[in-house]
Amino acid sequence: MVFTKSFLRKLKAYIKKEVKKILYKKFAPCIYKLYSRKPINEKLVVFADSSAVLLPDNMTEIYERLNAQGYETRVFLKRKSSKKWYKDKLYELINAYRFTKYYAQCKCLVLTDYYYYAYANKPRKNQQVVQLWHGCGAFKKWGYSTEDLEWGADSEALREYPIHNTYTYVSVSDESVKKFYAEAFNCSEEIIKAHGVPRTDKYFDKKYVSSARDRILEKYPEIGDRKIILYSPTFRGTSKGKANYTQMLDFIYLKKHLSKEYVILVKLHPFIRKGMNLSKQLEEIYSGFVFDVSKTLPIDEAMCGADMVVTDYSSLIFEYALLERPMIFFAYDLRQYDRERSFYFDYENFVP
Repeated sequence: MVFTKSFLRKLKAYIKKEVKKILYKKFAPCIYKLYSRKPINEKLVVFADSSAVLLPDNMTEIYERLNAQGYETRVFLKRKSSKKWYKDKLYELINAYRFTKYYAQCKCLVLTDYYYYAYANKPRKNQQVVQLWHGCGAFKKWGYSTEDLEWGADSEALREYPIHNTYTYVSVSDESVKKFYAEAFNCSEEIIKAHGVPRTDKYFDKKYVSSARDRILEKYPEIGDRKIILYSPTFRGTSKGKANYTQMLDFIYLKKHLSKEYVILVKLHPFIRKGMNLSKQLEEIYSGFVFDVSKTLPIDEAMCGADMVVTDYSSLIFEYALLERPMIFFAYDLRQYDRERSFYFDYENFVP
């Protein structure tokens, strides 16, 4: 019997759909119910983020202070791929079990992003699920705000597998954005509090800001006395799994005209796992002018050390604005992006 590619794709999609249903509606609820028989551990706090391999900056201060005060903490982050799919799937299953086990018993669950298994079970009475979110302000849409758009999930999928549905407390950067978070999370504004964002503390630390350039020069001494332009676009694509980057800046032209006074640091979105992925030929052409720092510099360090930023639809503009330095918006595909993802504000009237 010959299987066509079309048949195999459909079979794969069917298996994936059924596995998702079993994990979300059977597996996770059973584990949660089992461990919910135990009393809540008043000293247990769980931290989870499915996109980060290191503890996100919005969690770090809270994590360190809780540990210093004698709390028990458990951390669930993204695991680097083993390049063997069956090992990765087995790890995912074990991780789902362990996360749900501790979620069922903890006093508080802290998130900074979408976390699939956090939505399969509602929190128990006297439990807290705190969403810190990873970005500042409100710019491009996410969550329920993108329902039925090319980027977002369709209405039927959201009804079958609700997301952002367990939060008891959401911390945001300012009162003015509460309504947008309420829309994105499909929750009441009453649970949303404008406490500010932990990750912006560094931008008010004069010593950290002033020393950022020196730390960059330690890694890239060839920058010398030249000014730094940070190019940090968001990703393209209709989902995390399909995230991609298309080089639209003419680096050869820019090098010809700017390289005596400037360098360009390229910091791509974490979803673009391979960075710029340059060929040896392009590395030689861009050498000494373009530096791919996607995997070598934290975004806050790159921004604090940069003399200006070039971006498009990234929410990093809210943090960079705190430094009061120039921003250039290179929005070459604005109409398409607006159609696929959309914004909370009219883009051309909103950007500074």
